[in-house]
Amino acid sequence: MPILGLRILPPFAIGRFGSSPNPLEAFELKLRDDDPLGFREIVPQETLKIDPQSGAIIDIYTPLYIQFRDGEQIRPVAPFLEVFALTSPDTLEPLTLKLLEDEGLSAEAVQWQVTAGNLKVFRQTGDNDDKVVAQVDWFNDHGSHELHGKCNNFLTDKFISFGNVRYVYPTPEHPEIRLRFTPTAGLIYGADKKRWTPTGDGIEDPVFKDHPERIVYDSHRGKWRGFQSDLNSVTLTNPSDIYEGFRYPDQLATSWGYLDDVCDGPVAVRLTLKDGTALSARAWISSGMPAFAPDSEPVRTVADDLEQLMLGPNIQDDEISLDAAAEIVRRGLESVRLMNTLVMNGNNIDGRINIAHTLGTQDSNDTGRAFAPIMAASLVDNLAVRSLHERIYTALKSGSAPWFDQVLRRPEEVGDLSDKGRRKMPPMLRGAESRGLALTRRQIDKVEKAATQSLFHGKAKAGEQS
Repeated sequence: MPILGLRILPPFAIGRFGSSPNPLEAFELKLRDDDPLGFREIVPQETLKIDPQSGAIIDIYTPLYIQFRDGEQIRPVAPFLEVFALTSPDTLEPLTLKLLEDEGLSAEAVQWQVTAGNLKVFRQTGDNDDKVVAQVDWFNDHGSHELHGKCNNFLTDKFISFGNVRYVYPTPEHPEIRLRFTPTAGLIYGADKKRWTPTGDGIEDPVFKDHPERIVYDSHRGKWRGFQSDLNSVTLTNPSDIYEGFRYPDQLATSWGYLDDVCDGPVAVRLTLKDGTALSARAWISSGMPAFAPDSEPVRTVADDLEQLMLGPNIQDDEISLDAAAEIVRRGLESVRLMNTLVMNGNNIDGRINIAHTLGTQDSNDTGRAFAPIMAASLVDNLAVRSLHERIYTALKSGSAPWFDQVLRRPEEVGDLSDKGRRKMPPMLRGAESRGLALTRRQIDKVEKAATQSLFHGKAKAGEQS
């Protein structure tokens, strides 16, 4: 069949940091039949094993269990990106050696290009020379290509490693065309062996005491070490000083010049057919922190935002589902049970108040609102909060909780700092703008319509089990 176009799936792949040489094996999460509100079951799935020498797949196996660490080293999540071929207007299939051979081509005809960047410092300083970017230009070999993040304001020959990418060697046994992204360990880099202090002499930075090789930033070229946010800048972030540094009480932080190895960027693939037709596709990779609660799911994720972006803020009538609505509540329960709700609420702890940087702290810092617990202090014992979520979940699954959508925080209500506004759900959690977290409009619509339909028409979907 002719190759009409290319696609990369998944179009967005997220790697997770880890210093172990062994990537995390594949698994999925399932609800337990015997404990539907308990922690999700981690179920191993088929995993591809790559030969470190040739880059070929040498085994496909299902592990007996999932091991997240090798001693003190965390296993990285190293996703695969697979190329698919459009072979007719409505047919998408994996690009394989056979499809390439039918076009008179080999695996070497497929070329990759990867760009990854970390723009965190640039986002604060506005200096283009603070952009940290790695690029591996077009390649078709099967070796490991390091992603060396370079920056104009770095010291000579210094870089930050963002990990590596590898074009998996296709074989007759495993003929699919794939690329693997392996992120790095999750390290901190800096600008000086000493931390900035107002007196200028500095104190020894314990981060780099044993790792002077991580000093990469040239503070004589750039301004990141000693930087302070400009409150009059139109590009000011919110909150404004989310970098580590020296802090006077009630003043902005002065940066110690730290950087990290988080990255994201495009992956491109191209193929030129014998008749000269050039085909290409693009996907996106990103790296981030390990999942330290892998058997739970947060109440709102990037996937929720992408779903709304692609499908819109409202669901159709034939998409109404009590199960989908209850799953949102369940994820709220999973988020809550990982929290110290007494502290996050702003309770008095052993005679001390405001002992952690919470939503209440941020409300006071940003707006001058008097610091006060979000909920009544007696109501936020973790077991009590979990029990509330469990009751809501059970009621919603049974079709008897039409009131619940009224206590959800809408996106336009995140700035409501009244007692009633701060107590809306999800409680005690904040979004990227440091205000109370709201669900996406599409998530809210799922809950609203499921609750309303169950009230007036019975079950939201015929045959659904409570």
